[in-house]
Amino acid sequence: MELSLPRGTKDYSPGETILLKQIMLVIEEAFKRFGFHPITTPAIELLSTLNAKAYGEDAKKEIYKIEGAEEGLRYDFTVPLARFMAMNKDLPLPFKRYQIGNVWRMDEPQKMRNREFIQADIDIIGSSEPISDAEVISPIAFALGELGITDYRILINSRTILDRILGKFRVPDQRHNEAIRVIDKLEKISQDEIIEKLISLGTEKEDAISLISFINTSNEKNEETLARLHAQLPEAKDSLESLESLFRMLKLNGLEEKIKFDISLARGLDYYTGGVWEFVTYEDGKRLPTIASGGRYDNLIEMYSKNSMPAVGSAIGVSRVFELLNRAELLKTYSRIHIAYIKEENQEYAIEIASTFRKAGIYADLGVTKRSLAKQLEYVNSMRIKYVAIIGNQERLSKKIRIRDMISGEEEMFDIEEAISKLKS
Repeated sequence: MELSLPRGTKDYSPGETILLKQIMLVIEEAFKRFGFHPITTPAIELLSTLNAKAYGEDAKKEIYKIEGAEEGLRYDFTVPLARFMAMNKDLPLPFKRYQIGNVWRMDEPQKMRNREFIQADIDIIGSSEPISDAEVISPIAFALGELGITDYRILINSRTILDRILGKFRVPDQRHNEAIRVIDKLEKISQDEIIEKLISLGTEKEDAISLISFINTSNEKNEETLARLHAQLPEAKDSLESLESLFRMLKLNGLEEKIKFDISLARGLDYYTGGVWEFVTYEDGKRLPTIASGGRYDNLIEMYSKNSMPAVGSAIGVSRVFELLNRAELLKTYSRIHIAYIKEENQEYAIEIASTFRKAGIYADLGVTKRSLAKQLEYVNSMRIKYVAIIGNQERLSKKIRIRDMISGEEEMFDIEEAISKLKS
């Protein structure tokens, strides 16, 4: 039988899994530093929750449904959070939470886009202030910096501003959500196709062409785009001032050079109500799939509860960050040292050494075969373990440890405390 994986899924080798876990630890540490706390929700949600009106028709098509049950796998963490908030009304506000785990989408697999992937979310429930938007953008930037990813841009727009622009170019009011999902495809299909789709929604051809030209900010500085919109879209004054406030706060977090005001940015999900953003990277001048995104969704929780709560959040695609970082030589094990013993009479001493190292907090791998020392050293090299403790008669009788540095080839005898100190340094 020929074995294969389901489309859009992947196995992770030990080295890849170590990298994946390191990425998640860095992201989680960033979230904790910014005052967020964890929750855990089920991978399975009721279809009535996942199919809520605010979720959007496109998203409904991508839900993994469980056969024979009115249930499905979570598509993201935002809708489960809205359900969680509706069921836990006594939580103190603002509620700042993070969640990291697997999500599933019945999407067409492509580069950096799988059907099963890992996502890390942060959200603030209970604040409508621009500072809360900044507080869910900045931790993502902090985490990327800690991971060594610095070549990115943060594209920012406002759905309320985009709605005003659609009105200016006479896109029918009742078709705005559909038009936003069309504009969201600007990076994927040609402008001519976008124009044709807008026309099919009831927009005049001349208005559709002018709209595409109007939202092109590629050659403008943020200040120029803001000035143009203040002049040509005075009805969006409040939203523009809110966005300017957000930009100032992000500047205080050291992100001024990363921000790009992009009024073509749409974020196609229906539940966004205010600011939206994406973290984007490039390869050979070509934009890669978004590595992080988010926005304000003030009306979503109301879909599950009688209570309306302002809400804003960001999500970072852990699996996509992994793809960016999975280019260097990987670790194959957490082990700091391998204990290799020669002859069976030295096995018990080797076990004592391994136990002592482990109790001291050192990741130690113990040989479990009767292979020759040469074969054991070959294994250590293949696993890229830096140190090996060689245990023979001399070491056992003197109660010492011979440690070889597998990179330099240098060997030295240590007593146990000296060995622990060296391995911890």
